[in-house]
Amino acid sequence: MPYDDQTELFYLVDKNDKVLGFIARKQAHKDRSKIHRSVDVVATNSSKQILLQKRSKHKDTFPGFWTISASGHVTYGQTYEQAAKREIEEELGIHPPLRYVAKELYDMGIEQEYSTIYSTSIEETPTNFDKTEIDEVRWVDIDSLAEFLKIEDVTPGCRGVLKTLGYVD
Repeated sequence: MPYDDQTELFYLVDKNDKVLGFIARKQAHKDRSKIHRSVDVVATNSSKQILLQKRSKHKDTFPGFWTISASGHVTYGQTYEQAAKREIEEELGIHPPLRYVAKELYDMGIEQEYSTIYSTSIEETPTNFDKTEIDEVRWVDIDSLAEFLKIEDVTPGCRGVLKTLGYVD
């Protein structure tokens, strides 16, 4: 059973990211016509690696899949930046400075999200990550990402972010 609060409220937005109202997580993940907001934080290091996390098997979407360093939804009432800071703190237990990179609309088959991407640079591997959200974290060489995507289960959102950033085709 998923640990995610199915009644959590997200922004309901149109294809231009204009706020239409709010929607519960459960409905947002059942009706792909309902676009909602999310954030992705990409952590890299000086060794030209990107930090990926393996989602808990208890997540309501893509359990056990690899995804970007930290990600999540924008809770109704929060800004994109507030959500990004919350997600990296909750998931990885770190508080690094974040830099805005891009905003994209991603269609992940089962849902559509307007995602704002942030980046940060860290050197240490987070060890205080949330074990209810994440099974494992791993540094992956940026030059090896294409091969990693071929052999591992990776979320569509992560694939989209890596493509947006030019790490993969």
